[in-house]
Amino acid sequence: MKNDTVLFYIGSLAKEGDSPITLCELDLKTGKITPKSTFTELKGPGYISLSPDQKTLFAVTQENKIVSLSVGTDGQLKLINSQSSEGQNPAHVSVHPSGKMAFLANYTGGSIAAYPVRKDGTLEPASATDQYTGSGPDKSRQEKPHAHSAIPTPNGKYLYVADLGTDRVMNYVVDANSGKLTPNPAQKYFESKPGAGPRHIVAHPSGKYLIVLHEMEPIVTSFSIDDKGVLKPIQTVNSLPADFKESNKGAAIRLHPNGNFVYVSNRGYNGITGYRITDKGGLEEVGKVTQSIDTPRDFNIDPSGKYMLVANMNTNDLAVYSLDEKTGKMTFRDKALSVNTPTCIEFLK
Repeated sequence: MKNDTVLFYIGSLAKEGDSPITLCELDLKTGKITPKSTFTELKGPGYISLSPDQKTLFAVTQENKIVSLSVGTDGQLKLINSQSSEGQNPAHVSVHPSGKMAFLANYTGGSIAAYPVRKDGTLEPASATDQYTGSGPDKSRQEKPHAHSAIPTPNGKYLYVADLGTDRVMNYVVDANSGKLTPNPAQKYFESKPGAGPRHIVAHPSGKYLIVLHEMEPIVTSFSIDDKGVLKPIQTVNSLPADFKESNKGAAIRLHPNGNFVYVSNRGYNGITGYRITDKGGLEEVGKVTQSIDTPRDFNIDPSGKYMLVANMNTNDLAVYSLDEKTGKMTFRDKALSVNTPTCIEFLK
């Protein structure tokens, strides 16, 4: 983040036409978005994640690859290398706090993979994989495992994986030096509500809490994390209005940079719901917004905490909201930027 602007990337997953990573600039005074450049060398970079030092961007692609890209001083991207995703349809990628490992979740393959990352951002072949088994009660969506996201804790000790297909949050002990993942002997997994379909996860910066968004039921669950990495549920809330009865799928979950609020998006309801995180890890709703939101596959909050950008897959654009860092309230500002099927937003800090 430089002065009054911040750079960000948009990953895309277009069924037709170009599907680039788009570099943009957000004006923190006005909320205006300016496109800067596009990186078109990948096929369907649907999810992206930056390394802690901001020098490397990782993407998962429709070609069943994880790709490493170097980030220039002006945000321009250059290909470093790629590795097999070790499974079909990788849907999520994240990076260990040390920068030494990258993790991905294979949705169709129902598996995860972990990769050592060299200091220069080069990906080594997968050092750990795990193929899940089982199913859930909804045979149309849960006929087999569907790993949807993999998130490390802030201290890097543990990795949690949401498996939509088996209604489980898998739990691993991480060794970043060896690149190994070990099922946590204290709790190999947490069983979610049958048929709820856990999708995306955030770990609170304090390391005390994990918050899970489910896709198939509109519920959000906060957990405590103890010193052995064991998850214990604190509270589950419904993210939709009580009178909303139409079909819906949960999509993304993001923390406010100040750690006081968490937000989730829903497709069908087509809106964002915000919560204050209480001192004990509970969730208190602070508001819902729907204006100019259509199929919000992802959204993200700029590092200053002033703006939320919503990726509208169906209308091929972004919705811009301003945020009140004291109350968590969202206020619509503008619709911006024509971009083909935006599916992930990642800010440079």
